[in-house]
Amino acid sequence: MPIFEWRCAACELTFEGLAAAADAGRTRACPECGRRAKRIMSAARFAVKGAADGARPGAAAASAGANDVTKLQPPPWARMCWMDDRSAARFAAHKLGRGAEYDDTLAAREERREREGLPPEKPAAPAHSHAHGHAKPRREPRVKRLGE
Repeated sequence: MPIFEWRCAACELTFEGLAAAADAGRTRACPECGRRAKRIMSAARFAVKGAADGARPGAAAASAGANDVTKLQPPPWARMCWMDDRSAARFAAHKLGRGAEYDDTLAAREERREREGLPPEKPAAPAHSHAHGHAKPRREPRVKRLGE
């Protein structure tokens, strides 16, 4: 059975629990106050666009350009609203364990631009189409892990 997370709006406690996939959407009693808590989105593992499925560096996917670490992009649902394309590519590379390769590749490109007398590359502005108004100030989350 997978581990899911629930959040109690009354006491602002986030807690984990085991649940069958069919029961995952149901509310659960808060271990602190006993009120019903809603299930929330947990951290998830995901595949990244541009990463060849199961391919290792140097495989046949390189000929299609899928092996360029600077072109990786996370799926839309995993991309934070503040991320420009360069930040998203770096995030995806680090999630795939290729963060050092990404940083080294960009550093080498920047050194080459300097040697050739070209100006530094500027990242594009993020496409941001929504507001972030919050009705009440945020507090530190209270979290209770399984087995606590």
